[in-house]
Amino acid sequence: MKDSHQQCVSQIFSGPPCGEHGFSLYEVLVTLAVISIISAVAFPAYQQLISSQRIASAVNSLVTALHTARSEAIKRRERAVLCPSLDGQICRSNSTGDTAWEDGYLVFIDRNANNELDADDVVVWLSGAQEGLHIRSSANREHVTYQPNGMASGSNLTFAFCDKRGEGTPRAVIVSNSGRPRTSARDASGRAIACPRAS
Repeated sequence: MKDSHQQCVSQIFSGPPCGEHGFSLYEVLVTLAVISIISAVAFPAYQQLISSQRIASAVNSLVTALHTARSEAIKRRERAVLCPSLDGQICRSNSTGDTAWEDGYLVFIDRNANNELDADDVVVWLSGAQEGLHIRSSANREHVTYQPNGMASGSNLTFAFCDKRGEGTPRAVIVSNSGRPRTSARDASGRAIACPRAS
């Protein structure tokens, strides 16, 4: 009678080594099919989650900037301005339509009340570009100005946050004349948030 060691040695040339088992081609194909199906179902949901998180982060950043502008205006007893900016040095203007904020924005103390960042003005908040998003404000609202009493001059203002690919849930930040921002899943009129066409 051969011992188990001799049997294993004799099988080296005649078949798979003792104690080793592999997967059949059928098992591998079934496993790959199941993984593909799970990925196809899970990936869009994951993309949706990522887009919604990106929008939530951008909303929180803008709300913080608005609170900072209001707080600084009250504390310093001077006007504070929040405006979109490409470079953190010049306020971006938009002659027609909605104002784009996704390329960055800043808050500064506007000492001469001209709504422009001048040499003697103080920057108190700076935010960079928000990748993959459209952030648009109400038509012809190129800045938010807080008075020393904390009020935001002008009419109500709505910021719309949308994913550029049309994913995620759009959000809005609505600023009333009192200067307090609030977030919403709808615009100030209670309608669905209007987003630019997905790219």
